[in-house]
Amino acid sequence: MTRAAPAALDLPSLLPRLRALLAARLGLHFDERQDDRLTAALTRVAGPVSPERFLDQMELAPTRARLDALAAELTVGETFFFRHAEQFDALRFDLLPGMVRSLSESAQAEPGGQWGGQLGGPGRRLRALSAGCASGEEAYTLAITLHRAGLQAQGVDWEVLAVDLNPAALARAAAARYGEWSLRATPQEQRDLWLHRVDPGLWTPLPAIRERVRFAQRNLAQPDAMFWAPGSFDIIFCRNVLIYFEPTALRQAIRNLTGALAPGGALFLGHAETLRGKDVAQEAGLVLRQAHGCFFYRREPVEDARVWPLAWTSSSSPAPGVDAAPSAGAIPGSALSSGSGHGVAGTPSTPDAAGPEGDADQALLDEALQLIEAGQVEDGLRACARLITPGTPAALQAEGLFLHGLAMEERGQLPAAEWHHQRAAAKDAAFAFPHLRLGLLARRRGEVIAAHRELRRALELLDHESSERLRRFGGGFDRDDLRRLCRDEMQETRA
Repeated sequence: MTRAAPAALDLPSLLPRLRALLAARLGLHFDERQDDRLTAALTRVAGPVSPERFLDQMELAPTRARLDALAAELTVGETFFFRHAEQFDALRFDLLPGMVRSLSESAQAEPGGQWGGQLGGPGRRLRALSAGCASGEEAYTLAITLHRAGLQAQGVDWEVLAVDLNPAALARAAAARYGEWSLRATPQEQRDLWLHRVDPGLWTPLPAIRERVRFAQRNLAQPDAMFWAPGSFDIIFCRNVLIYFEPTALRQAIRNLTGALAPGGALFLGHAETLRGKDVAQEAGLVLRQAHGCFFYRREPVEDARVWPLAWTSSSSPAPGVDAAPSAGAIPGSALSSGSGHGVAGTPSTPDAAGPEGDADQALLDEALQLIEAGQVEDGLRACARLITPGTPAALQAEGLFLHGLAMEERGQLPAAEWHHQRAAAKDAAFAFPHLRLGLLARRRGEVIAAHRELRRALELLDHESSERLRRFGGGFDRDDLRRLCRDEMQETRA
């Protein structure tokens, strides 16, 4: 007589419990589209223990080691050196000179938790935080940017603290061994200046850079009065992290970040993120500023601030502390900061096409937006590909191509991004946003004539751009604000 095989475990039925555990213990949110990822992670972390038994144990008495294992499985972020280089340009050329003057004139260090103290020279230490640093590329890029600014020669010492929830990622960051994929957006001359080869195909930052960066494990959504003391950091980069938090953890993370920013300090967020409402920013004393084609928050007196004109929008019933504001790090024309109806912020777009087929196509575009916002770029690109077919209206194909280009920008593949934006512009000659992105990319390369040509075309087309596209791709800014951005960028790139 043979024994019957045990019934197969119904893993999908365990996922609600896993989601609740992740939200309660780590503050992370994963929706149903990530079921396959959650299932694979649960199976691997459970190991020889059945997934159901593993959840039983974690719900009863969760251990640090098992929580770390879950974090390592589910928070692996893709990053690279000089990701969104325009933000580092804004920091180096527009923000640091003023910060250095202020710090150099300060005879006494301001209270700043464990960071305080007089550190030689007439000023105090400039403190930068890479929050959600993943494998360390952002933290080392911050260190390179600060080093290039010549702060010490001006009497200002500095340091970068980099934190992440994932202990495996922190170990890779501390080891500081990077391949070509991590350096894909780093010009060769910069690579030769700030990194050296340690093995075939592997590079590491120079000791002068590495010694300025410290790594620590930390959950951004956990309160800690000492670490997040007021004025603790002059510069905070927290990009593509907030989108993963569930609402309660999100509010705490925002309180931590905004509260720890020093007077005159700057907060850079990712293209898919926002401070969730003008009230949050205003109550924290932050204003939205624009430089080098990107946006960031700065703590300064509102009456003295040169505030970038905002078109604050709000959904009919926003969650507490959440508003459909422009993304702090967002560039207008980026769908990653727009309201897709499903993303981090924004209001749903009204479909251009009527009827079931039009609704389905618009839903697919929204799905692609949501996937890319959540960091699932490959899935988002597959959704885009389903739009770029002969049977799809040309205008919708253009939007799919444009979104594909934005995803390539997010991955640092700028030639591919430019190619897709060009195809989008060719597919729909009335589409303003591809020209805006092409203009900003050309400006970044220093191609003044090309930048002027594309920005001028974007400026012309914005007069007649549809309200649906403005809502979807405008990053929360209205037509006049976008036209003003085009004019300002053209002014900055005068030959």
